[in-house]
Amino acid sequence: MPDALSAHAQSAAVRWAALKKAGALGAIVLQHPGRIEPPWERSTLARLQPAMSLADPVLDDTAGQQVSIAFNPASAERLFAGSGHTFAEMVALADTRKPLPGFPLPTAVRAKVAVDKTTITSDNVAGTLVGSDAALRDEYVVLSAHLDHLGVGGAAGGDRIYNGAMDNASGIASLIETAATLARAPEKPKRSILFVAVTAEEKGLLGSRYFATHPPVPPRAVVANLNMDMFLPLFPMTSVMVFGLDESDLGTSVRAVAASMGLGVQGDPEPLRNRFIRSDQYSFVRQGVPALALKVGYVPDSPDANTHAAWTKERYHAPSDDLQQPVDRGSAVVFNDLLVRLTTVVANQPQRPRWNGTSFFKRFAAP
Repeated sequence: MPDALSAHAQSAAVRWAALKKAGALGAIVLQHPGRIEPPWERSTLARLQPAMSLADPVLDDTAGQQVSIAFNPASAERLFAGSGHTFAEMVALADTRKPLPGFPLPTAVRAKVAVDKTTITSDNVAGTLVGSDAALRDEYVVLSAHLDHLGVGGAAGGDRIYNGAMDNASGIASLIETAATLARAPEKPKRSILFVAVTAEEKGLLGSRYFATHPPVPPRAVVANLNMDMFLPLFPMTSVMVFGLDESDLGTSVRAVAASMGLGVQGDPEPLRNRFIRSDQYSFVRQGVPALALKVGYVPDSPDANTHAAWTKERYHAPSDDLQQPVDRGSAVVFNDLLVRLTTVVANQPQRPRWNGTSFFKRFAAP
């Protein structure tokens, strides 16, 4: 199964639809012990934070789910006792991407769930740069980044403030910088640009889900999405990592822009992390809009890859994601330059971006 499609199949909506069809009332979720992000001990610090969902029931991806439990994989073998199978067996099969068997568990769960609901408002923030071409200005390229992080949570190292400098103040900074650069340009892009700071990404891509479903322009007028989330300028930028690279002809545009800057281009080197569905570009993909997410690239098993892995282990969703961490500002400059150039190319091309013929996601596009 292609990497992007594999990630899509593991999204909350697709997974719950299959479980609900099979008669499930809820789910106990076991993450792969080698791919827990952030580490279990740190993720439990957020367990008492409230969940969020969109008020529109049509946008409820887990309608009918009565209970959802995140279970420590270090204790997972307790669930498999007496089944004739082990959690270690499931992990080994998953590592080789082989089908997992279906079988009953003798373990029973009785849960009493109480929910206190409160209605709140959380805003997306959007601005428009009107296109210069009379024939194309009514089409829109959306640049997005999420403006939320975790806020105040459980203490880690004596600190309870989760700053979110990389996740995702960096993306918001790039969004603002790109808007300012394009607004100052003597020649404006032909298509209009929507700069969108979306809310509640950390709560399940809620802001982008609502925006992509209810855009402030005609839905058919949204032709592409370029998303920045935690692009991680931790080392010199020699390549750009692109989620969704081979799904649409936006990949061709990225390759051309990167080549003009002397940069390499790579897809996701770690597809089993399912990053294709873990940020706001996925909300636009679900609406049939060709979309990409962009990050600073790295070669697997290289010193840069080790730096990236260490950041994920030590700072991802931790208070230490702050302004005291090392930042390669030159890398950020290169990334922003690429973003400006790519936005301009996509906005100026004669034809609207299209899904590749082999892409699963073209089925979501309006006819």
